[in-house]
Formats: sequence, C-alpha cells, structure tokens
Amino acid sequence: MISEDKRKILADIFSGRGISELSLEDTLSIAEETKASVKAVEWFALDSKIEPLRYKRNLGTVGFDGQKKLLESSAIIVGMGGLGGYLVEELGRVGVGEIVCCDYDVFDATNLNRQILSEEGNLGVGKVDIARQRLEAINSGVEFVGVTGKFNDIDKNIWQGAGVVFDCLDNIDDRMVLAEKCTLASVKLVHGAIGGWYGQVGVIRPGSDVLSRIYKGQRSGIEKDVGTPPFTAATAASIMASKGVKVLTGIDSEEDYHILFFDLLENDWRTLKFSQ
Repeated sequence: MISEDKRKILADIFSGRGISELSLEDTLSIAEETKASVKAVEWFALDSKIEPLRYKRNLGTVGFDGQKKLLESSAIIVGMGGLGGYLVEELGRVGVGEIVCCDYDVFDATNLNRQILSEEGNLGVGKVDIARQRLEAINSGVEFVGVTGKFNDIDKNIWQGAGVVFDCLDNIDDRMVLAEKCTLASVKLVHGAIGGWYGQVGVIRPGSDVLSRIYKGQRSGIEKDVGTPPFTAATAASIMASKGVKVLTGIDSEEDYHILFFDLLENDWRTLKFSQ
C-alpha cells in the first residue's frame, strides 16, 4: 500500500504529533503535507493500530486487519440504479478502497421513487457522474473509477484487480453474460434482484451455473409487473453490501453461496441451497 520511505515519513509525523487517533482534519493535512493519498494515510494509521475516526464505528465489526483489507480492495458495481446507488453509499462509507461504477444511463423521473442518487435536480444527468459526486462527498479516501457504458466496456485490468463484482442489473440476459465475464476473470459475483415486496441475494462463484438454474425458462423478471419500491431495494442492497464485505475481508462462509429469498410483505426469509 505504501513504500518504506513513505512509511518512515508518516511514522515520524504521527510520532511527532502524538497522534493516538486520526481525525479527518489530520488525515487531510498529512496527506497534503506528504503528497500521500488519503487512503494511504488511513491505511498507515490502521497498520499502526491507530483508529481513523472515519472508521471508528467499523472497527468493532471488521477489526483493524479487516478495515485494511477493505482499503486495499477494489469492487465493481454494474448498474447504478436502485441497488447500485445504495451500494455506492454503503461501500464508500465502509471504506472499500476502489469503487468502479458502470452504467450508460441518465436519471429520469421514474427513478425518483427508489434510486437514492436520483433527485429532481439531476434528472437527465448521467448516473455515473452523480455516483462520482456522491462518493467524493462521502469519502475522499476512496478511489472512484467511472465507466459510462456497459460492463463489456470495463478495462480488462480492472477486472483482473477486482475482489468482487456486484450484479445490479435489471434484465436476465445481461445477468448471464455478466456471470460469464466474472468466470473468465475468476472473480466472485454478488447477485441481487428485486420486484415488489420480494428480493433475492447470493454470492456466485466463478464457473457456477446457479443463475441459469434460478432463471431457467425466464426471459424477464417480475419487477415489470409489480414494480420496485424503495424499501425492497434498500434491503437487498444492504444484504449485498454485507456479503461483499465478507468476501473482501475473507470471512465469507458457505451460507453466503446459497441464495436468500425474502418477502417483506409476509415477513418470510428463506435460504435455498444451490450446489456451486
């Protein structure tokens, strides 16, 4: 994450200033003074068992080592709509070091009911552009990579560096192609889909045919008929974020590779075990 020379410079500054916990003000000041990135300064603090205040409320959950792993990680979000917008928010706040956002679309009035990044004042503006603005406002330590296009437009080097990919697409055909892309890149895919009160989430291993088994014979999802309310999108996206964090920090379990189906109307939560 940082060179030995930079580590020594940061160590001298932290020691000289008696820093026992890292404020945002000190983070930005040290980054400017040393020409290190904000992420590098925060990573050094974590490596020295010094709490960056930005992540103080994360550390009881993921620990110093887990937070370091998140800062070292890269995640790709494909689709910046109902699910993708919440994921940018949550992954940015939890401190995933690089977030790649991919979407070719702009916001329109039909997005206002559920897409957290959409506002009346940004209709007609590209979703990737708004995601960049939002992430910059949340966490200046996270590196943003925007791809205004489709996931096939993402550079192969980005695929190779990704620790996890999030499927936030809205059609089955593209989901299948994305799963194949993840197989070729040997990267795990966190799948999410919603419709009405219902949602499904699970982690897909490279080479798995779980999605084709789930969607066997289907050409379109139920969301075309039952809609996509905000609470279902927020629920599914939060579960996706938690599973992605587990993958990136290496604490994922076999249960994460089963598919969770939830029904918020009947308060029904079921996990179906698919062999992968």
